[in-house]
Amino acid sequence: MNSTLPGQPDTNSRCENQENTSSPQRPAEPTDFGTTGQLFNEIRDFLSLHPGLTADSVLKLTYFLFAICFPECAGIWPFAAVVSPDTVGSSLLLRMLGAVSIDPLRIGEITLNALLTLPQSPRPGLLLIDQLATSREFERLLRIMSRPGSPILRKGRLHDVSIPALVCTAEPLRDRWLLDQAVQITLAPTRGPLPNFESQILGESAVTLRKKLVRYREKNLATVCNSHCETPHLGSPMREIANMLANSIVDDAALRRLVPMLLAPDDRDVRVRRTDSILAIEIEAAFLLCHEPKRRQALIGKITSIANGIFRERGENIELDAREMGNHLRAVGLFSERLGSAGRGIQFTKEVRRHLHDLAGAYEVRTFPTKPCEFCAEAGSRIEEPSDRRE
Repeated sequence: MNSTLPGQPDTNSRCENQENTSSPQRPAEPTDFGTTGQLFNEIRDFLSLHPGLTADSVLKLTYFLFAICFPECAGIWPFAAVVSPDTVGSSLLLRMLGAVSIDPLRIGEITLNALLTLPQSPRPGLLLIDQLATSREFERLLRIMSRPGSPILRKGRLHDVSIPALVCTAEPLRDRWLLDQAVQITLAPTRGPLPNFESQILGESAVTLRKKLVRYREKNLATVCNSHCETPHLGSPMREIANMLANSIVDDAALRRLVPMLLAPDDRDVRVRRTDSILAIEIEAAFLLCHEPKRRQALIGKITSIANGIFRERGENIELDAREMGNHLRAVGLFSERLGSAGRGIQFTKEVRRHLHDLAGAYEVRTFPTKPCEFCAEAGSRIEEPSDRRE
């Protein structure tokens, strides 16, 4: 069985005992790792030496290091985001991750043109990106990298730029799509001195762990690719992230069960941001109108007015116009039509009302009708407000 990462050298080749990750490293010789739990604990204990990492962040990074051993088996591409205003602390973290992960490449600021210069083979197993400032272009690049199986076309050639990545920035990413897709890591500033890792000690400890990870991949590649862990109580995309992390853990049910509990706060954050999004408020406005007694239609202008009122009530300085509203509703399958001389609007047919109820459930709208309608009952019961939103 071929157990090397796509484009990587043979795992039987020897890795030099060095800490430099500015260029792709050759994988270490595989070493017996004992049990999955033992290897997990060793990596966790190694990362715990960094004083700026919370206990949850240490666990997330440990799972992430397992997951990047099997990127071809993942339904969602491994991607982690670290926010750290402390450049010394973030530099130490990137050194530690670069020393323990398989075939890493650490770089500073990166552009799409620079990424295209990477050879197709060998490919790094992990990009460690140390980028102090975020930008729209940088976040666009991260989106492209996070789409496996979707190469980009440049000068008549297809380039696969999907690579597992961990990005460290001084400020949080602003792109909601990226935030939803990322394993988010907290790195706090440290008051005391950082551990003084001598290069030899750091290298020896990390290379031992890296050798064990190589062996773990060799032994469990087929098992991980055929593993199907389900976490139905998490929402998408956090459910897919949890499945990716849990699937990389073999023969340790306790560690697999821990993943959804670890990601539960992240899942709540994703749900809250989705509920407070512009599109969610627009759906909420149409959803409320369709529950008004005897209402059979609503002008786009009326839906826009209701949505802007919701924004004002929640302290948001957002003002939508009717054209913008119509485009957004069309994108979720709510198509307007001309309603006489009054303008364009939506007919609340049975199909439209049923679709609105589905959208309200998917976006977890925050305002609900006082009396359930037939479509609420059809869905099973009244759509319930998320527990973290209740007063």
